[in-house]
Amino acid sequence: MKTAIVTLILLLRLGAPWMPADTALPRIAPWADQYAAGAAPSLMARTALLMDAETGSVLYEKDADAVIPPASLTKVVAMHVVFQLAARGEIDLDETVALPPESWAVNMPPGSSLMFLGPGQEVSVRELMLGLAVSSGNDAAIALARHVAGSVEAFAALMTVQARALGLPSLWFEEPSGLSARNQITAREFAQFLRHYVALWPEAMREYHSLDRFTWPPEEPRLEPEDATGNRVPLPSAAAITQHNRNSLLQSYPGVDGIKTGFIRQSRYNLAATAQRDGRRLIAVLLGVPGETHAEGERNRARDATALLDYGFEHFRTVELALPPTESVRVWKGTQRRVGLVSEGAEDGVRMLTVAARDVSQLTGELTQRHEVEAPVVLGQQLGTIRISAADTVLLELPLRASSQVPRGNLLRVIWDSIIRFVRRSLIR
Repeated sequence: MKTAIVTLILLLRLGAPWMPADTALPRIAPWADQYAAGAAPSLMARTALLMDAETGSVLYEKDADAVIPPASLTKVVAMHVVFQLAARGEIDLDETVALPPESWAVNMPPGSSLMFLGPGQEVSVRELMLGLAVSSGNDAAIALARHVAGSVEAFAALMTVQARALGLPSLWFEEPSGLSARNQITAREFAQFLRHYVALWPEAMREYHSLDRFTWPPEEPRLEPEDATGNRVPLPSAAAITQHNRNSLLQSYPGVDGIKTGFIRQSRYNLAATAQRDGRRLIAVLLGVPGETHAEGERNRARDATALLDYGFEHFRTVELALPPTESVRVWKGTQRRVGLVSEGAEDGVRMLTVAARDVSQLTGELTQRHEVEAPVVLGQQLGTIRISAADTVLLELPLRASSQVPRGNLLRVIWDSIIRFVRRSLIR
């Protein structure tokens, strides 16, 4: 084994747009619970988590594994299901949706947030998605569920299956509107879900979640298709209703472009927010914010979110590490003489890391790797480690693994290598 202290080349990501290379989640930084970057904010939320979207590092957490009903944050998972189906060509966002009576606004439970769907209306999947994202319409959620899966229960099962596919066992859904207190999420796993969501559907921030208002029915009358005589007549419609996005951060916090608010009595006030600044994107999840009135609850969650985002942007930086080159390892008694090394999570020699702003200039790397190894070598076998530290705190450990397998050689190779190694050891003595 050999160990070397190496200088890491740091490229600050300032101004470069965030675009993940893939949608896989790197492991969240193991030091998140103990690595303090500055005075953490005091929040009113019962549970909260702040995450760097690119690296997955947790910058702040408060009781982040507590199970809370998501309220209307549920609708983001519903949108994810629809986006997935559209990406596979199983649904067209511009196709027309038949509105069963169960989806009409007049048939929604008292106190529901509404898109104001009704009989005789012509609506597309895309418009229902806007009704979810901006108006938070429970009626839109029911209409989408019935259209996509045939029933609310079947659609909720799809939502839960999608969560399981992303490795998020704490997310479970009974229905897609968020009205049920039996829907459940945790701040940690919902932040992980949102990280996937933003990476998979970046256009959703611009086209849906950042919109300030949505009007339904459209103010312009829609026309029926031409009949046999070539005439077209306006469809009957109710008066247009314009509703504003309940995410007040869209107006008050520069860089915020989503995602969703929620409230039911059992959870209190919830918020999933994301913001971009200087090429970085942060994701904040706040659940269970108190408030005696809607106005107070909305103020409290906006205050908490502002404090959390400020903390992340002011006290942390995401840097690009150009990792030191590794040497191939000598293989004895194998079918080949050397095997290369790859760094897990940084196969291209570059790794993104989120660190306290004060530590950017103090980062050091320690490279430890094997000089030689005896066959057989298994693909992915760990043969070294790169440790990245700031002062006395280890921030990240990257295993160095064999890039290929090396089977044991034939008898002649084994005997010859045994002789060479014996002679070498004798000379060294």
